Amino acid sequence: MFVSRLIKPQSDLYDRLSNWSKSLDNFMNWQPLHWFGMWCMVISGFNIIKGQENRYIFWDWNSGSLFIFFVIILVTVWSILSARHPATPKKINNLKSLLYFIVIGSMALLLGSIGPKFSMEAIKNYAPYLLFYIAVWLVFSIEFIQQDDKSTEIVGSRIRNLVGSTTLIIVGSVMGFQFDDPVASTVSTVYLPFLLVALIMPTHIRHLQRARIYGVFIPAVFLAVRFPWFLIPLWALFFLLRLYHYFRFNIVYPTFGVDHD
Repeated sequence: MFVSRLIKPQSDLYDRLSNWSKSLDNFMNWQPLHWFGMWCMVISGFNIIKGQENRYIFWDWNSGSLFIFFVIILVTVWSILSARHPATPKKINNLKSLLYFIVIGSMALLLGSIGPKFSMEAIKNYAPYLLFYIAVWLVFSIEFIQQDDKSTEIVGSRIRNLVGSTTLIIVGSVMGFQFDDPVASTVSTVYLPFLLVALIMPTHIRHLQRARIYGVFIPAVFLAVRFPWFLIPLWALFFLLRLYHYFRFNIVYPTFGVDHD
């Protein structure tokens, strides 16, 4: 990270900024990392409607509206409130938690697609995006435990989750092609190799970490290619989190780097 090269942990400026970063501890209790997924689901719903108007929409700065910005804020507030509630599922480990994420993902898609061009026909196009959302949550539901020597250990049922996630992605990719949705089909197809590698070598932590990272990164990139204004909240949150973790714990996170076994 560029900031880590400019401001070293031994410097006085780092110490001052480290003290400042402690004020963001309560902010981190809101689980802002989850906002990326919810934002992508909202913009996916938005993309369904815009894609029906123009299949070849690309880099459209004028596509945003006050309503879609309001929806992004709304789902962010919902994410904050749900993160503070102890009964909110944090992973998919039973039928109840699975149903919860299906409902939340569907609501985000619906809110994103509301507008004058909305039709019941658009609802069937939710399926590949919802399958992708659940597939990525299955990957995030595989638990990692940090050891004392800073190594990472995988616990829980990884094979079941990876098989389920891979199956959903394959089905979602096929549905995306059938619905003539280039974003849904491409996102699932590009993400599939990460799952296959993790499935073939499930004991390697780095492959699961990549499946997590790129499960969020890939849809965000493809959606931002159509709606570049979406990059503004994405990059703002991304760099805020990186600054917080660097000055608070002297680590670079979120990151595209992985652990090497």
